[in-house]
Amino acid sequence: TSELVEAVLQGKNGTVFCYGATGAGKTYTMLGTMESPGVMVLAIKDLFSKIRTRSCDGNHVVHLSYLEIYNETVRDLISPGRPLVLREDKQ
Repeated sequence: TSELVEAVLQGKNGTVFCYGATGAGKTYTMLGTMESPGVMVLAIKDLFSKIRTRSCDGNHVVHLSYLEIYNETVRDLISPGRPLVLREDKQ
């Protein structure tokens, strides 16, 4: 994800999408363990490390979402509640 992190720092949006059958290891790949962090943890560490080294004033805003799509239902895993509604952009 290092190229993705670099693109995000240049103002682009970035997405890491993990897809597969139940039990295939998606959660482990994304989160990992304390001893062996996963893709998401490593990408966030890389992002904040690069922000820290490039920062002139230390003032930055980072927005992120962590979503789960399961059985055609989308859930916000950071702020759980009712399922999210999917909308299509007319463009």
